[in-house]
Amino acid sequence: MSIISSVFGFVGSHIVSLAGGVWSVVGVVAGYLAKRYLVPFLSVEKNRRYAEWIAAIADDLVAELVHKYPEKEWLTQLDKAIDRLIEICGIDRPVAERAIKAAATRQS
Repeated sequence: MSIISSVFGFVGSHIVSLAGGVWSVVGVVAGYLAKRYLVPFLSVEKNRRYAEWIAAIADDLVAELVHKYPEKEWLTQLDKAIDRLIEICGIDRPVAERAIKAAATRQS
């Protein structure tokens, strides 16, 4: 009986420090879970929004070409739109080409 009472006495006198240790473990686990699952989700969301902005700008550039050049002559001017999109967004040429080609497909 004295062993059980000494264990309860130890736990009773050190309950605050034990609770602090438990909260530290909870904090570490929460930080790990946030880093593992939340951070990648946020970066994907940011990239998705950026892609939407690029697509909207590409649509505007192609719409401007369609308005500026009659009939199908605007298709020959896509290089200008690609260069302009690179200038506006600061993206790589293959990304700009895909965005402009997708916008041209939506326009035709």
